[in-house]
Amino acid sequence: MDLAQSIPSLLVANGVAVLASLVQTSTGMGFAMIAAPLLALISFEFVPGPMLLTNPFLSLLMLGDGRANVVQREVAFLLPTILIGTVIGAAIVMLVPTETLGILFALLILVAVAITVFSKALALTSRNLVICGVSVGIMGTATGIPGAPLVVLYQNERIEKTRPTMALVFTFSYISSLIALSFADAFSVSLAVLGLLMLPGLILGYAIGKRVRGYMTRAMGRFLMLSIASAGAVMLLL
Repeated sequence: MDLAQSIPSLLVANGVAVLASLVQTSTGMGFAMIAAPLLALISFEFVPGPMLLTNPFLSLLMLGDGRANVVQREVAFLLPTILIGTVIGAAIVMLVPTETLGILFALLILVAVAITVFSKALALTSRNLVICGVSVGIMGTATGIPGAPLVVLYQNERIEKTRPTMALVFTFSYISSLIALSFADAFSVSLAVLGLLMLPGLILGYAIGKRVRGYMTRAMGRFLMLSIASAGAVMLLL
Protein backbone atom coordinates (compact mmCIF):
# COMPACT_ATOMS: atom_id res chain seq x y z
CA MET A 1 0.00 0.00 0.00
CA ASP A 2 1.51 3.33 -1.13
CA LEU A 3 1.52 5.67 1.89
CA ALA A 4 0.67 8.72 -0.20
CA GLN A 5 -2.42 6.95 -1.49
CA SER A 6 -3.32 5.36 1.82
CA ILE A 7 -3.45 8.26 4.29
CA PRO A 8 -7.30 8.40 4.16
CA SER A 9 -7.36 4.60 4.61
CA LEU A 10 -4.97 4.84 7.56
CA LEU A 11 -7.13 7.51 9.19
CA VAL A 12 -10.23 5.32 8.84
CA ALA A 13 -8.27 2.30 10.10
CA ASN A 14 -7.20 4.27 13.18
CA GLY A 15 -10.85 5.19 13.76
CA VAL A 16 -11.69 1.48 13.67
CA ALA A 17 -8.86 0.83 16.14
CA VAL A 18 -10.27 3.48 18.51
CA LEU A 19 -13.70 1.84 18.57
CA ALA A 20 -12.40 -1.73 18.87
CA SER A 21 -9.86 -0.83 21.55
CA LEU A 22 -12.47 1.09 23.55
CA VAL A 23 -14.82 -1.90 23.63
CA GLN A 24 -12.11 -4.42 24.55
CA THR A 25 -10.62 -2.20 27.27
CA SER A 26 -14.07 -1.75 28.80
CA THR A 27 -15.30 -5.34 28.62
CA GLY A 28 -12.21 -7.55 28.16
CA MET A 29 -13.10 -8.71 24.64
CA GLY A 30 -14.15 -7.52 21.20
CA PHE A 31 -11.16 -5.88 19.50
CA ALA A 32 -10.55 -8.41 16.75
CA MET A 33 -14.20 -9.22 16.10
CA ILE A 34 -14.99 -5.53 15.62
CA ALA A 35 -11.78 -4.56 13.81
CA ALA A 36 -11.31 -7.50 11.42
CA PRO A 37 -14.38 -7.07 9.17
CA LEU A 38 -14.17 -3.27 9.20
CA LEU A 39 -10.45 -3.25 8.35
CA ALA A 40 -11.04 -5.83 5.61
CA LEU A 41 -13.62 -3.50 4.08
CA ILE A 42 -10.92 -0.82 3.87
CA SER A 43 -8.26 -3.18 2.48
CA PHE A 44 -7.38 -6.84 2.95
CA GLU A 45 -3.80 -5.69 3.57
CA PHE A 46 -4.87 -4.73 7.09
CA VAL A 47 -5.87 -8.31 8.01
CA PRO A 48 -4.87 -10.57 9.56
CA GLY A 49 -1.18 -9.62 9.95
CA PRO A 50 -1.19 -5.84 10.66
CA MET A 51 -4.20 -6.16 12.96
CA LEU A 52 -2.54 -9.04 14.81
CA LEU A 53 0.56 -6.89 15.32
CA THR A 54 -1.39 -4.10 17.03
CA ASN A 55 -3.32 -6.41 19.35
CA PRO A 56 -0.48 -7.46 21.69
CA PHE A 57 0.08 -3.83 22.67
CA LEU A 58 -3.52 -3.55 23.89
CA SER A 59 -3.42 -6.96 25.56
CA LEU A 60 -0.22 -6.10 27.44
CA LEU A 61 -1.73 -2.81 28.63
CA MET A 62 -4.79 -4.69 29.90
CA LEU A 63 -2.66 -7.41 31.45
CA GLY A 64 -0.75 -4.81 33.43
CA ASP A 65 -4.05 -3.61 34.91
CA GLY A 66 -4.89 -6.96 36.53
CA ARG A 67 -2.10 -9.51 36.17
CA ALA A 68 -2.60 -10.69 39.76
CA ASN A 69 -5.98 -12.16 38.71
CA VAL A 70 -4.59 -14.37 35.91
CA VAL A 71 -5.55 -18.03 36.50
CA GLN A 72 -2.32 -20.01 35.97
CA ARG A 73 -3.97 -23.45 35.65
CA GLU A 74 -6.17 -22.36 32.76
CA VAL A 75 -3.31 -20.61 30.99
CA ALA A 76 -1.17 -23.75 31.30
CA PHE A 77 -3.75 -25.71 29.28
CA LEU A 78 -4.49 -23.00 26.73
CA LEU A 79 -1.02 -21.91 25.60
CA PRO A 80 0.38 -25.25 24.30
CA THR A 81 -2.86 -26.12 22.50
CA ILE A 82 -2.97 -22.68 20.88
CA LEU A 83 0.32 -23.57 19.20
CA ILE A 84 -1.27 -26.68 17.66
CA GLY A 85 -4.18 -24.64 16.33
CA THR A 86 -1.81 -21.97 15.02
CA VAL A 87 -0.03 -24.51 12.81
CA ILE A 88 -3.39 -25.67 11.43
CA GLY A 89 -4.48 -22.07 10.80
CA ALA A 90 -1.25 -21.29 8.94
CA ALA A 91 -1.77 -24.36 6.76
CA ILE A 92 -5.26 -23.10 5.87
CA VAL A 93 -3.84 -19.72 4.82
CA MET A 94 -1.20 -21.43 2.67
CA LEU A 95 -3.53 -23.95 1.01
CA VAL A 96 -6.60 -21.81 0.28
CA PRO A 97 -6.36 -20.00 -3.09
CA THR A 98 -5.92 -16.23 -2.79
CA GLU A 99 -9.10 -15.45 -4.74
CA THR A 100 -11.23 -17.36 -2.22
CA LEU A 101 -9.51 -16.13 0.95
CA GLY A 102 -11.85 -13.14 1.20
CA ILE A 103 -14.94 -15.36 1.12
CA LEU A 104 -13.42 -17.75 3.66
CA PHE A 105 -12.46 -14.81 5.87
CA ALA A 106 -16.00 -13.42 5.92
CA LEU A 107 -17.55 -16.86 6.49
CA LEU A 108 -15.23 -17.57 9.42
CA ILE A 109 -16.22 -14.24 10.99
CA LEU A 110 -19.87 -15.28 10.75
CA VAL A 111 -18.94 -18.65 12.29
CA ALA A 112 -17.26 -16.78 15.17
CA VAL A 113 -20.40 -14.69 15.66
CA ALA A 114 -22.62 -17.80 15.60
CA ILE A 115 -20.40 -19.56 18.13
CA THR A 116 -20.55 -16.53 20.41
CA VAL A 117 -24.34 -16.12 20.12
CA PHE A 118 -25.61 -19.70 20.20
CA SER A 119 -23.08 -21.65 22.26
CA LYS A 120 -23.77 -22.12 25.92
CA ALA A 121 -21.04 -21.43 28.45
CA LEU A 122 -18.73 -24.42 28.90
CA ALA A 123 -17.31 -25.67 32.16
CA LEU A 124 -13.63 -24.87 32.64
CA THR A 125 -12.56 -28.53 32.43
CA SER A 126 -9.21 -29.70 31.07
CA ARG A 127 -10.90 -31.12 27.96
CA ASN A 128 -12.75 -27.90 27.18
CA LEU A 129 -9.63 -25.82 27.73
CA VAL A 130 -7.72 -27.99 25.23
CA ILE A 131 -10.50 -27.74 22.60
CA CYS A 132 -10.72 -24.00 23.16
CA GLY A 133 -6.95 -23.56 22.81
CA VAL A 134 -6.81 -25.36 19.44
CA SER A 135 -9.81 -23.36 18.20
CA VAL A 136 -8.20 -20.09 19.31
CA GLY A 137 -5.04 -20.93 17.34
CA ILE A 138 -6.93 -21.82 14.16
CA MET A 139 -9.29 -18.82 14.23
CA GLY A 140 -6.60 -16.37 15.29
CA THR A 141 -4.18 -17.32 12.52
CA ALA A 142 -6.70 -17.68 9.70
CA THR A 143 -8.78 -14.58 10.49
CA GLY A 144 -7.10 -12.63 13.31
CA ILE A 145 -10.13 -13.35 15.53
CA PRO A 146 -9.10 -15.73 18.32
CA GLY A 147 -11.73 -14.55 20.79
CA ALA A 148 -14.92 -16.46 19.92
CA PRO A 149 -13.95 -19.75 21.65
CA LEU A 150 -12.75 -17.80 24.68
CA VAL A 151 -16.02 -15.87 24.85
CA VAL A 152 -17.89 -19.19 25.04
CA LEU A 153 -15.58 -20.49 27.75
CA TYR A 154 -15.44 -17.36 29.88
CA GLN A 155 -18.82 -15.70 29.34
CA ASN A 156 -20.06 -16.45 32.87
CA GLU A 157 -16.77 -15.80 34.68
CA ARG A 158 -16.01 -12.69 36.73
CA ILE A 159 -14.75 -9.86 34.49
CA GLU A 160 -11.94 -9.11 37.00
CA LYS A 161 -10.55 -12.56 36.24
CA THR A 162 -11.57 -12.70 32.58
CA ARG A 163 -9.96 -9.44 31.45
CA PRO A 164 -6.31 -10.20 32.43
CA THR A 165 -6.49 -13.96 31.73
CA MET A 166 -7.81 -13.38 28.22
CA ALA A 167 -5.28 -10.58 27.72
CA LEU A 168 -2.41 -12.99 28.42
CA VAL A 169 -3.89 -15.69 26.18
CA PHE A 170 -4.55 -13.17 23.40
CA THR A 171 -0.97 -11.88 23.57
CA PHE A 172 0.43 -15.39 23.19
CA SER A 173 -2.01 -16.20 20.39
CA TYR A 174 -1.25 -13.03 18.42
CA ILE A 175 2.52 -13.51 18.59
CA SER A 176 2.26 -17.21 17.65
CA SER A 177 0.00 -16.37 14.71
CA LEU A 178 2.35 -13.67 13.45
CA ILE A 179 5.30 -16.07 13.52
CA ALA A 180 3.26 -18.72 11.69
CA LEU A 181 2.05 -16.22 9.08
CA SER A 182 5.64 -15.09 8.51
CA PHE A 183 6.66 -18.68 7.73
CA ALA A 184 3.62 -18.94 5.45
CA ASP A 185 4.73 -15.80 3.52
CA ALA A 186 1.58 -13.99 4.64
CA PHE A 187 3.29 -11.33 6.80
CA SER A 188 6.09 -8.96 5.83
CA VAL A 189 7.95 -5.85 7.01
CA SER A 190 5.64 -3.56 5.03
CA LEU A 191 2.59 -5.15 6.65
CA ALA A 192 4.25 -4.76 10.06
CA VAL A 193 4.66 -1.02 9.38
CA LEU A 194 0.98 -0.87 8.45
CA GLY A 195 0.11 -2.41 11.82
CA LEU A 196 2.33 0.03 13.73
CA LEU A 197 0.61 2.94 12.00
CA MET A 198 -2.66 1.90 13.68
CA LEU A 199 -1.18 2.15 17.17
CA PRO A 200 -2.28 5.79 17.75
CA GLY A 201 -5.92 4.75 17.35
CA LEU A 202 -5.45 1.74 19.60
CA ILE A 203 -3.84 3.80 22.38
CA LEU A 204 -6.52 6.49 22.13
CA GLY A 205 -9.25 3.84 22.36
CA TYR A 206 -7.53 2.31 25.40
CA ALA A 207 -7.39 5.69 27.16
CA ILE A 208 -11.08 6.34 26.46
CA GLY A 209 -12.02 2.77 27.42
CA LYS A 210 -10.41 3.12 30.85
CA ARG A 211 -12.51 6.22 31.48
CA VAL A 212 -15.82 4.68 30.41
CA ARG A 213 -15.16 1.23 31.90
CA GLY A 214 -17.71 1.83 34.63
CA TYR A 215 -20.42 2.74 32.11
CA MET A 216 -19.79 0.12 29.40
CA THR A 217 -21.42 -3.12 30.52
CA ARG A 218 -20.47 -6.49 29.11
CA ALA A 219 -23.92 -6.70 27.47
CA MET A 220 -23.33 -3.40 25.66
CA GLY A 221 -19.89 -4.50 24.53
CA ARG A 222 -21.25 -7.85 23.37
CA PHE A 223 -23.99 -6.14 21.34
CA LEU A 224 -21.52 -3.80 19.65
CA MET A 225 -19.07 -6.64 18.96
CA LEU A 226 -21.62 -9.02 17.43
CA SER A 227 -23.62 -6.45 15.44
CA ILE A 228 -20.54 -4.82 13.90
CA ALA A 229 -18.89 -8.16 13.14
CA SER A 230 -22.04 -9.56 11.50
CA ALA A 231 -22.70 -6.45 9.41
CA GLY A 232 -19.07 -6.23 8.33
CA ALA A 233 -18.88 -9.90 7.33
CA VAL A 234 -22.14 -9.68 5.29
CA MET A 235 -20.83 -6.56 3.53
CA LEU A 236 -17.60 -8.40 2.71
CA LEU A 237 -19.54 -11.28 1.19
CA LEU A 238 -21.68 -8.93 -0.86
